[in-house]
Amino acid sequence: MSSIRTTAQDYIQIHVAFRSGASGQQVGPPPAWILLDMDAVVADRRNATTASALTSTGHAIHVTLFAADPPRDSYLCVQGKTIIGMKPRILYSWGDLVLLSVPLPGHADVTDHFIYRVGPQRPSLQLLQDLHFDPSLHLHNAAVGVLPSGEHFVVATVTPWPSHDGTAGTYMLHVFRSDRGGWESTTVELEKVIALGGGELGWVDLRRGILVVDVLNDDDELGPRTRAIPLPKLLPSNRLKLWRRHQEHHRPAREYRDVVVCAADGSIRRVEMEHQMRRSLPDIVDVSAADVLHDSDLPMDRCCDDDKVVTWHRAASSDCWRKERLVHVADILKNDPGHTSLLREMGGFGGEPDLTVAKLEMDVPFLSVDGGDVVYIMSRVRGTDTMTWAVAVDMEKKTLDKPFPVTPT
Repeated sequence: MSSIRTTAQDYIQIHVAFRSGASGQQVGPPPAWILLDMDAVVADRRNATTASALTSTGHAIHVTLFAADPPRDSYLCVQGKTIIGMKPRILYSWGDLVLLSVPLPGHADVTDHFIYRVGPQRPSLQLLQDLHFDPSLHLHNAAVGVLPSGEHFVVATVTPWPSHDGTAGTYMLHVFRSDRGGWESTTVELEKVIALGGGELGWVDLRRGILVVDVLNDDDELGPRTRAIPLPKLLPSNRLKLWRRHQEHHRPAREYRDVVVCAADGSIRRVEMEHQMRRSLPDIVDVSAADVLHDSDLPMDRCCDDDKVVTWHRAASSDCWRKERLVHVADILKNDPGHTSLLREMGGFGGEPDLTVAKLEMDVPFLSVDGGDVVYIMSRVRGTDTMTWAVAVDMEKKTLDKPFPVTPT
């Protein structure tokens, strides 16, 4: 059975027929919720909730709701010349939306999927476009959900997907939006797993959030309890880079983000670094007022690096993130001018004796689980170097500690 919640407004102008009554029987106020049988009935019965559409093979199909006060069950009637002997089934329902699966006779492994809606407006039935780009996905065998979006609706499901490097932990999120009329897909990468304490593990998608599962809870008949912890949106430049990489070759968010659990107090800590080129625009001058323009009158646009690192924290039970520290490269150059001596070994190895932090190629930040204010960032003198160094940034003092080499890549 599937539980559907309704309101008086949903059915204010709809005739509802009870299974125990005659078809088309008028009733009083609708029930606050109904128990909907997951198996639809193939029969030609109609009332004011009947909606019609065409199957993918061009044949007419009609769907009707017959609602009853609980504990009596409600059910859908499905009618069409081509579905006699078939077994339509409800995959999901929420509010006034029902996702219906209808097998087609004579077509092996072909199943149509419809969204049936009974609301304050005229009931509707819409055929969902197939996921032709993922032939392995069959909605009637997948974990799928439906949500209303104003006058429209959204259907979503997640399937395993081979990652770009062949590792596990990558999934494809498929979303159908009725206002756009098609499926959209994006990858969901579970880069790491963290232990939150109290029997909870968290599967982390560094771009979106953490799926928390209480794996030690075996008292719930429905299985382990789950919840979600959202992560803040990516910083602007990282968001833009992610979009550009999707057009070519995807690179993981681990290059600029990390999430750990602090061993001292169990809090969740997050770090993100951003490399951004900011353009410095000169004053706007109306050159038409001058008879002669000297080169000094024509300043060029200038670009400057604006690298930064920001850390956040929250309790696992909290509903908000709190910023800890924000450090710009310019802060280190100002507060720690002597850091160049710390980079001398690194610069000598890379052929840059006067190396500064502003010249480093830096990515993949690491947070310490001891809760300290130090962020370790994997760095190179040049992007093509084979030697990688771990550079420690003291987020509180806005200074550098001496880097140390890690295994050459």
